[in-house]
Parts: sequence; C-alpha cells; structure tokens
Amino acid sequence: MSPLISPPAELLRRFGVTALRPAQQSALLALAVGRDVLVILPTGGGKSLCYQLPAASGMTPTVVVSPLVALMKDQVDALRRRGIAAAQLSGAVTVPERERAWGALQNGTLTILYLSPEALASRATVARLARAAPRLLAVDEAHCISEWGESFRPSYLTLGRVREALGAPPTIALTATATPRTARDIVERLALRDPLRVSGGFDRANLRLEVRRVSGEGERAARLHALVCGAPGPAIVYAPTRRETERLAAEFVRIGVAAAPFHAGLPTEERGTLQDRFLGNHISVIVATNAFGMGVDKPDVRLVVHAAPPLTLEAYYQEAGRAGRDGAPALCVLLLGPHDLARARLRLSRGMVTADRLRALLRLLDAPFATSHGLGGERDVLARLARALGATAEEAAAALRLLLEAGALERRGATGVLRMLATQARLATDPSLPANDIAALRLLGAPATGRRPLTLADVAAVAPDGDAPRFLHRLEARQLAVWQALEWPWRVRAHPPGAELERLAVRHTSRRARDAWRFAQVARMVTSPRCRRTVLLRYFGEDTPAGSCHACDVCGTRRGTLS
Repeated sequence: MSPLISPPAELLRRFGVTALRPAQQSALLALAVGRDVLVILPTGGGKSLCYQLPAASGMTPTVVVSPLVALMKDQVDALRRRGIAAAQLSGAVTVPERERAWGALQNGTLTILYLSPEALASRATVARLARAAPRLLAVDEAHCISEWGESFRPSYLTLGRVREALGAPPTIALTATATPRTARDIVERLALRDPLRVSGGFDRANLRLEVRRVSGEGERAARLHALVCGAPGPAIVYAPTRRETERLAAEFVRIGVAAAPFHAGLPTEERGTLQDRFLGNHISVIVATNAFGMGVDKPDVRLVVHAAPPLTLEAYYQEAGRAGRDGAPALCVLLLGPHDLARARLRLSRGMVTADRLRALLRLLDAPFATSHGLGGERDVLARLARALGATAEEAAAALRLLLEAGALERRGATGVLRMLATQARLATDPSLPANDIAALRLLGAPATGRRPLTLADVAAVAPDGDAPRFLHRLEARQLAVWQALEWPWRVRAHPPGAELERLAVRHTSRRARDAWRFAQVARMVTSPRCRRTVLLRYFGEDTPAGSCHACDVCGTRRGTLS
C-alpha cells in the first residue's frame, strides 16, 4: 500500500503523532490519487502535516508558498530535526545557502522547498522550479489569495499562473479561516480541479469571547492594564499600528509586566528572539500587530486582547484562536471605544482609484526622471508621486498596487543614496542600536554612504534579513540614515488599453465595497445583542445549535470557564 495512503508508524512518530486525524487522512487520500485539496482547519488543527507528510512519503520535491520568513525558518528547522531535507529561499538566507538549496532541488535530494509568494514574481525562479518538476504545490495561508483578503498581497494573485508554469501539479491550499466566498476565490484563482474540501469546524468551545465597551482612551488603558496584570498565564495584545504596539508595551513594562512589542518593522532576528523568549516564558505579554501569530505554537496562551476592532472577522478569529490551543479555558476580549467603528470606516473609505488616475500614473512613471538630490525616503517617494497626481498617498498606493498586479508596472532595481543622520560616535556607543543593522551600515560605507549611488540590490545584499525596504525603514525610524531614491522605483512594462484600465478601476471599487461589507460584519458582531459565537460561526458558514453558548459576554458564564 502507498505510504501516502497508509503512512508507516515510524514516519508518523517522526512527526510526533501516533495517528492521523480524519481531516488529515482525507487530504492525504485525495493527494494520493492526484486530486487537488482545499483544507480549512482551525488554528492547531494540524494543517502543516497535510503537506509535510505527503512530501516525506514520496511526493518530492514539494514546493510550499508561505507568507512569513520566520514561519518558513521554524518549519525548515523542525523538518531537518526530523531528518527531512528542507530549505527556504528568502532574504533570510545567505547566497551560498540559496545556491545549496537550488543545487539540492535540481539533483533531486531536496524534499521540501519553502518560498514567499513575492519570490515567485521572478520568471527565472519559476523557470528553475519548473525544471525540477515539483510533484506537490502547497499554498499556506491561502486566504491571502482572495482579492478580498485584509492582508492582501498582490503576489498571491499570480499563483494561478505560477501553478500552470510548474505543470499544474497536485495542489493543496490551506487556511484557518475562510468564508464560503473566500473558499470560492481560492479555488478559482488557483484553478483547482474539482478539489476535495476538508473542513474541521470552526468552533473553539474553550474560548470565552467578550466585547467590553470603554468610554475613552483612559478607560481603554485601565482595562488593558487590569487584563494583562490579572491574566493567569501568557497573553497576546493585538494593536492596530506599530507605534501603538511600542507605546502599549512600554506602558506594561512601566507597571512591572514583562512585555515586548512585535511588528513587521523589527529585524527578522529580533522578531525571532522575541518569539523564542515568549515561547520560553521569559516574556509574559507580547503586544503585536497582525504580523504575530502565524505558526506560533504556544499552547498555553490564556488571554488574547484586541485593543481595537480588527477590520475582518477572519483576522479576529485567527488572532483570538491563538489562545487556549491546549484545550484549557482561555479569555478573548475585544475593547470597543465610542469612535472605533467610525474611525475604521473612514480608513476603509480612503483611496479612490479611477481609470484616468491609472492612465496619469502610467504617463508619469514612463517619463524620464532623475535628480542628484534624491526623492527622499520611501514615504517621501510616495508623497511626491501623490502630489504629481493630485491624489492622496492612499490613492497613489492603491493605483500602484493595481497596476503592479495587472503586470503593467514592475519594480526596478532603483538607485539612490543613503544619507547618514547618525554620527560616528552614536554608531559606536549607543547600546540600543541593533548590532546587525550597524554592521550592515558599515558594509555600505557608513558614515560616508551618501557619496556614491547604491541600488536596492546593494542594500538587500547586506541587510540582516535580506529585505531592503524593511531595513531602510528601520534606519529612518531610528534616525540612523535616510534613503533618497534617484529615480522612480517602478518601471512601465505596458500601457493597457482604456477598457482594461476601466476594468481595473471597477475591480478596485468592488474591493472597497467588499471590504466595507466585511467590516460591517465586524461591527455587527461587536454590537449585536445575539450570542457572539453564533454570529461568528454563521459568518463562516457553519450551523450552530440553538440557545445560549454560555461562553460569551452576551450569554453569560459557564462553570469552569475563565472569567
């Protein structure tokens, strides 16, 4: 019998399990006969095993598309400890490591290769993968492929074309949260063929769901302090912005709580260290943006707090679901201020795009432009572009995203100069500065970096995490240096006809309407007098029993539930 249909006990033990769950078994049986699969399992439901076990059973090489570099690293490390040949291609690995990964892929000794969706924007990368003839393609966090996804990443929308270029191998798409509409989007955009749909149910009965209203920022702060100080175990606080994570974490530290901020602007190494310290209980509270949580296997989180409402119920339930993965009671609290919903609606209403604006943007970027004085930092570039278009920064960013997604624009190897803001003395003596960032600056020639043009590729080659934009953002945020681009960082590849520009503008309008609808469901859940769990589960297309759940603030408290 095929090891994919009936994995040997020894192989299961390598993955730390003695038997497969029914959903996992169903996924493996479908892949064994070459069928595509859509897996929708809650956090902790064992999604990763649905593609790792087939890969270890002979479906090699398996290519895994994953959105987070830190998650890739954790999974690659875990697979290697189990004796499974795995590698990642991301900015977090060195050039020699990348070449070793490519070599192992080409000579057939690599079992699993992880990449980000952005890496697959390179035609050369896709061509090299196609030559290796992958036998399985896995798309993790597949809800990102839906055009309505809050964490929308344009590169996910190209995965259908990438899949065809790889020879349309059997494909498994995995996510923890997907409405029926999102599931249809995933199937259509990946062009899955009659996929088996595996779902393990969304209800987490051990989670108590609460919405607590606050009268203003003072009461919000007091409630946050009381919650984290009274938590019987580790806690995660989700905040809407990077600045807010740092402010709240500093407040918690001030009152004696071992807390730290976590967001995508931190160096990869620093994020990894923070995650390890949280997993090891050296930090009791992580204050995070939605960048924290994917793949974080900490079973004993007892409290998750949303300091303000997220923009979708998908985001809310994924984040709340990081509590109580051990099955023990856990508390999930969302704080709702009097103006929170109005502020979010205003944010979602910004960023109109018209066909005329898209046309004007193409003309602007097509014209030669350079300056020896530089365009300034990343925000300055976008602001200057917005001024030239007579638009807001949100509108310019939305137009850029549409044209990049349509293939009308591509990112170029932009050149610029790195103007130093920090003195040599500060670089040498300030203990708060990350050593890796300072080392990278010195490799770029600090403190005389502004004397010669650089490309973003030059910067990426020395950036600690290989991510030039993120590295440059950190330098500017810490007042170390500012990047001044010498040209627009986008190049026009094609001028779509007017009808295509009209279609793009209509698509954008439809997305905005859908985003507004999705947030309306958040508003409905937090303001409804009905059971929170019922409203939430019905949104995900799941039937719920009639009556009280006794585990939300509307229904009351069930005995034994954390209060």
